[in-house]
Amino acid sequence: MAYFGGNHSNSQVVFVVTTTTFVLASVFVAARIVSRFAILRSRAVDDWVMIAAWFIAFGLSFSIDYGTAKGLGRHDVDIPTEWLSALRKSEYAFTILYNPALMATKTSILIFYLRMSRNTQKVLRVASYATLALVNIAGVVLTFLNAFQCSPVSAAYDLQRTNNNSTCISIVTLYLASAPVNIITDLAILVLPIPVLTGMRLPQRQKTVLVVTFTLGIFVTIVDVVRIYYLQQAADDSEVAHTRLGSGTDFAYNASIALMWSAVEVNVGIICACIPTLKPLIKRILPSMITDRTRTNSGTDKGTSFSSPVRDDSNDVPHRMESIEIATGIQPLPQPQAGGDSEQQINMMDFLTTPADVGRSRQQQEMDMMDFLTTPDMDPSMIKRTQTQPTINRTNTAATDNTIYFGFVNMKRPRSMLKTKGMESFKYCAMVTILFFLWGFSYGLLNTLNFEISTIANQSTSQFLGLTTAYFGAYFFGAMTVGQVVLRRWGFKATFICGLCIYGTGTLMFWPSAVLLSFPGFIISNFVVGFGLSVLETAANPFLALCGPSEHAEFRLLLAQGVQAISSILSQLLAEKVLFSSVASDLSLIDVQWTYLAVALFTVILALFFYYMPLPEASDTDLQQQSEDLGIYRSQTVSFSFVKTKLPLIYTTLALAIAAQWAYVGAQEAMSAWFGQLLSSTTPVSGHLTLSMDNYVLVGHTTFAVGRFLFAPLCLIIAPRILLTFILLGCLIFSTLTFALSLNANGIAGPALVFFFFEGPVFPMVYAMGIRGLGRRTKVGAVYITAATSGGGAFQFVMWAVQQVDHKSVKYSYCVIVALFAFSLLFPAYLNLVPDARHQVDPAKLTGLPGASKRGSGGEGDGGDDRPDTPVRRMSRRFSVIFSKISPGGHGNGTRESQEVGIVEHRERQSWGTQGTGDGPQSPRSP
Repeated sequence: MAYFGGNHSNSQVVFVVTTTTFVLASVFVAARIVSRFAILRSRAVDDWVMIAAWFIAFGLSFSIDYGTAKGLGRHDVDIPTEWLSALRKSEYAFTILYNPALMATKTSILIFYLRMSRNTQKVLRVASYATLALVNIAGVVLTFLNAFQCSPVSAAYDLQRTNNNSTCISIVTLYLASAPVNIITDLAILVLPIPVLTGMRLPQRQKTVLVVTFTLGIFVTIVDVVRIYYLQQAADDSEVAHTRLGSGTDFAYNASIALMWSAVEVNVGIICACIPTLKPLIKRILPSMITDRTRTNSGTDKGTSFSSPVRDDSNDVPHRMESIEIATGIQPLPQPQAGGDSEQQINMMDFLTTPADVGRSRQQQEMDMMDFLTTPDMDPSMIKRTQTQPTINRTNTAATDNTIYFGFVNMKRPRSMLKTKGMESFKYCAMVTILFFLWGFSYGLLNTLNFEISTIANQSTSQFLGLTTAYFGAYFFGAMTVGQVVLRRWGFKATFICGLCIYGTGTLMFWPSAVLLSFPGFIISNFVVGFGLSVLETAANPFLALCGPSEHAEFRLLLAQGVQAISSILSQLLAEKVLFSSVASDLSLIDVQWTYLAVALFTVILALFFYYMPLPEASDTDLQQQSEDLGIYRSQTVSFSFVKTKLPLIYTTLALAIAAQWAYVGAQEAMSAWFGQLLSSTTPVSGHLTLSMDNYVLVGHTTFAVGRFLFAPLCLIIAPRILLTFILLGCLIFSTLTFALSLNANGIAGPALVFFFFEGPVFPMVYAMGIRGLGRRTKVGAVYITAATSGGGAFQFVMWAVQQVDHKSVKYSYCVIVALFAFSLLFPAYLNLVPDARHQVDPAKLTGLPGASKRGSGGEGDGGDDRPDTPVRRMSRRFSVIFSKISPGGHGNGTRESQEVGIVEHRERQSWGTQGTGDGPQSPRSP
């Protein structure tokens, strides 16, 4: 710690840290040059780009070190006037060089990834190209913004040109606003190679070294976060945050630590980029550190012989596997054998890229995947494919036939989600419920955030409502585009990961919006967050409904949605009591960025978790067979007296479910948006509210969550369609009371809070019943019902229009909510009055046995349902009888689309005739 003129100075610390990290970076670059150029005599594009990055880092570090000699790190009073010109020029040079240094370093790493994944990993290549484009586009744009931060340009560094006629942007604000780009690319570079590395066929020790080597990049992310913290500290001074480079009070002192960490970020990035290429040099110095020599002892490292098991799906037909034969004297790659010798633990890419030493025996060759990372590429024209006949230990292979190997852990391969039950179903549903917690947390945080944004930025009512409209409007586009394609083509797990990536990007996009208080930025970030969550919901809701016994779908979905509601309450409490407690005085949202950064990092961890965690899937064939086992067929029709032609049953049910969901979400969000205004516009008799508006909102959301948890067990004893009728009638009644009663604010809050209670269970119940029985169209139905959530962005504006056009009160505009719930009642009325619809949506236990009794096709809707016969159940059946007597028609006949035996999971069929008494039919052989 140094002092000048009695004031603390950072100059010495900045100089020492910057110089030390640059010297270390220089050592690693030199070591890389020795490894690649001298030992291997190989030169690749990423090596030259790294050398360019080192030259730029030299200029960056030198500008900071030179600046410390001219006052950087000192208070203004301690800086001689004659130093100011040189100090300003050194600061300007730093701003010019920072982004190119990062761009060159990351470009070198990404080119290295492209070389590593050549002809092998398509996903890694595509992701690397996308990240490479983002890095270079952002780097070029930010470099030009820094270079032309002032008009005229010389005003940024020439004290003589600094006058009232020149205009400049705040460099600290620019760095804060661009921080998410660095974080996103840092996380992408960190995460991209991990799935590839953990899936390699390598001994445990070598694989651990590889993964640890690549994950050293996490230090760059940590340094970036530290740098942002000090930038924010510099921005706490309003002059520094909003004025030109170097012109704020004590700018040289306040910004010096942030500039130092910027140099550390660049230098540490160079170090981490060079480490994977140092193996040839380390082998010369410390060979025992990374070398795994092959051993001839049979049975060594049996647990790490395979990266994935060889499945035997045919009847004693030998597997034919491709191998590579090199025409230039390199021996063909030996075929892997279960429990084989260590010399067989070799990756195909290692064989292709490591020159063979013909003079050495095979036992002496070092088979290490890191050779691929540090040796020249082989000419693909020298490779030709041949067919070989491997010898496979079928006993050991069969033992692992139902496992998935991820390099560090073996996991049991999950069966179809339609076959799960008990603890197995609970395990998978509990994991996916984490996504519901994330969804609720984001929803609650954004609700509070949007209100605070409107207060700080003095936004109009239309702008405030526009933020919510952007969020819910994205649900339509996210579900109908990315969600639909990924879910139908790659399944539930891929949709989860894709949605998490988009959602995490959206949370980071909030960062520059908060720094700049930009309304368009908030609109975009809300849209991207909603887009990502819609992709998540497109898979998460049907996953919960399908993963387990069909008759408990509503129960599982209500519990998961209850967790979502609890998470929403917790995030609102966090926002109001912690994050926004000082907004009224500071009028800044910069502190909230750390919450969004934490959420973004959590999504990255969660995406990796879902990548490695085996999750059950359900094919369209499985879903169709389940539907047919429930006695629901695509050919079934339903007729109405006011329609001349018969309508397809499952599509009619789906269309009404979509309409009900769209109207319900619109009413729910309209209620939430205007509830506070309703209370404030109604003058209480006593002159004050019993609770604050914020607390009333929290109580309302709490009753909302209670409603979901309370109706979940009721679905196990009462037909969900009857419960849904009761719930929507409650919503209609209490929304009407809220609209019609002339009470004070405390009085009107009563029916409004009961209304919150009734509306809670609607979404999950409509969702579960809407997709039941759709067969191979189940995933498409889930997409459409998720897209119907976009109704939440429409009717807030309708209520506002009622208030503005007709000059009515907020309470009067609640007639819109009454109309929406009246419209939503069409769905439960259809389910109760049409026998085929009751048969489709009523829960029934699926036996999955050919010839077993299916759900009855009678009009009572309870056939095949073996739930306990209680008084409530008997009353439910009486209601069903009444509905059936006044319904317009009976069951239609349907036929199976599939010729398969009617069981859920066709891959796990058994010959039922060989069990029990032996007189049952025998199922055909599994294909």
